[in-house]
Amino acid sequence: MTDSPIEQLDLLDTDYADILTSSSYPALELQLVRLGIDPAEARTTTNFLTLVRQRSDTPASWEALAEAWEAGCGFEPNLEHLQLILELLWNHPQRRVEND
Repeated sequence: MTDSPIEQLDLLDTDYADILTSSSYPALELQLVRLGIDPAEARTTTNFLTLVRQRSDTPASWEALAEAWEAGCGFEPNLEHLQLILELLWNHPQRRVEND
């Protein structure tokens, strides 16, 4: 068995370990870093996208989504933004795309 070469991500070992242990979606965050996104921005983006994909059912989860939105987009979401998320992402059955 041959080991794959170590990928150079220009991250400290502690930063890499932090992504693996603390990220809401480590694979996405690492991919963003591989693409050249600043690690702090990759964390913000990953957190936002993860929360948007999850259905918010409690006031605490809506608050977390609003905070992630503000961090990711630079402005506080209004009621219309949240209603669009509710309608577009959460109120429709997930569609599967099948390859022929």
